[in-house]
Amino acid sequence: MFRIWIYLSIKNFFLAFKSSKKIAERKKFIEYYIKKQSKKKKVFLFSQCRVAFLFILNFLKKNNKTGKNEVIFCAYNLPEMINIAHNLKLKIKFCDLDHKSGLMDPEKVKKLTSKKTLAIIMTNMFNDYQAAKKIKSLSISKKIPLIEDNAIYFDNFSKNKNKKYFSGSLGDYSIYSFNIMKNISSFYGGALSTNNHEFTQFYLREEKKLKKFPFFSLFKQILIFFILKVMSISQLYKGFFRYIIKYVHQYNIKFLLELFYPSLKSIRKKFPKLYFSKISSISINATYLQLKKKDKDLIFDLRKKKHKLYLKIFSQNKNNNFTLINKSDENYQNFLDFPILVKRKENLNKFLLSHGIEVRMKHYYNCAKMFNNKSSNAVAEKYEKELICLPVHPKITPSYISFVAKKINQFYE
Repeated sequence: MFRIWIYLSIKNFFLAFKSSKKIAERKKFIEYYIKKQSKKKKVFLFSQCRVAFLFILNFLKKNNKTGKNEVIFCAYNLPEMINIAHNLKLKIKFCDLDHKSGLMDPEKVKKLTSKKTLAIIMTNMFNDYQAAKKIKSLSISKKIPLIEDNAIYFDNFSKNKNKKYFSGSLGDYSIYSFNIMKNISSFYGGALSTNNHEFTQFYLREEKKLKKFPFFSLFKQILIFFILKVMSISQLYKGFFRYIIKYVHQYNIKFLLELFYPSLKSIRKKFPKLYFSKISSISINATYLQLKKKDKDLIFDLRKKKHKLYLKIFSQNKNNNFTLINKSDENYQNFLDFPILVKRKENLNKFLLSHGIEVRMKHYYNCAKMFNNKSSNAVAEKYEKELICLPVHPKITPSYISFVAKKINQFYE
């Protein structure tokens, strides 16, 4: 079973290309949707999530009068996000994870803060809402802006007394991604929510400089969309694509691996022209059509149930060769995949591919090592070397989950 499933349907794909006189109205709907979840007054749409992040850091850097230049990141992260701070010549401080929960430890964050701290970036990956609130409290007490990265947490929430608290409601600035493999799949796209009036004025001035979204970049992403859609057809995957994927992994064919793992592409480069363009009308249409879909909440619940099933099966099979990540909040999770730490990851992957099982081998990376930072981030390194993610999308059945778990246990016997 192909691990990738794109939420944007073929029908809505074609509808997104219809010339629409309602772009402004649809844009307002998206903004209202995010305002409601994030409890923010202002929402802006961007060509990518990382572009929103670039504008925030640029604003904070230019707006501070006291020479603050340090930003705190989780060490286990997406290199492209770190690269933005690096290219802006900010000093990066890396915070290691808690090895049991995968959370950025609030106490470690506190130790990294100083009078020069410009911002704390809280990346939602395996978060616990209560732990996230502690980081929020820390940012308030230290008067440090909190940037909440919700690239893989869109629509996720914590529940207390029947009230939902959505991801994005804690940050002073909250950013979202609508890129092709995210919860909302709109080729390219992102958003930012905030209550900061000065940032709003800054962005409205800067927005006038942005160019039209480049057609060639959009065309490439549309091509990838169709390739991934075709690969997700069960019969084609079983009869053909599973062998191609196995071959690509076996011989480490980088340009094809980058199709499945965009994070493998080169980093530490100058900002591409794409960063200085507006979100396309096609991405606005695609985002709107997906937010309006009636099955969105149903799919979220289905993914959550599959997480529970994986957790139940692996909890029953005690094995020192794999470790589950502690989860105290069943709702406030990344439901794109089911994460698990495993020994001998490369060999396990070869074994699983030989049985037609594809898992996500690459998630995030120990960015402290990639950016030549000398701080000790042993847990981030462990997560990079041992974390795999098992599929939970709508095509994954309970019997397939049992099959995957059985094969993982079989490998370690």
